Amino acid sequence: MKNEIWKDIPGYEGEYQASTMGRIKSLKRMAVSKNWYTGKPFYHTVPERILKPGRYCKCGHVSVILRRGTNGKPVHQLVMKTFVGEAPEGMEVLHLNGIPTDNRLSNLRYGTRTDNILDVYRQGKLWRKLSVDDVGAIRFGIWCGIRGSDLAAMYGVSQSIISAIKHGRIFSWLP
Repeated sequence: MKNEIWKDIPGYEGEYQASTMGRIKSLKRMAVSKNWYTGKPFYHTVPERILKPGRYCKCGHVSVILRRGTNGKPVHQLVMKTFVGEAPEGMEVLHLNGIPTDNRLSNLRYGTRTDNILDVYRQGKLWRKLSVDDVGAIRFGIWCGIRGSDLAAMYGVSQSIISAIKHGRIFSWLP
């Protein structure tokens, strides 16, 4: 790809690289394996190849498996760690365009969880089941004396969610 820059992923130098286009590749190298029948170790060549990302979570992020037998690593986190560095304390990786599979470096930045939530609402999407307008209407309903169980039924959420909104445990950042 045009202007694609590849760089070793920290902790996986000489094994895996990330690109500015959000791709991950396995480098050609010699690796040790065990013979399935005898249990004796042997060397084999691992070819260079672009890894195909798999589904990471229901929110749409994708991951790749680095080294056999380990859990998947989110691609967006690998790209940021490679080109920008570790996430500062309390920060997470945000997708500027809101598309969780678009892991190009130009589409990623570090921000707080609140920044992430606000970005989702700015893009016209829902963070959870409730929109900003829904929360405002629930607060108004509470102020008018509508029972929490009735509000929960109206919005398709549990009574504990209504209680958490009422007491400011969730959506407290919303005026």
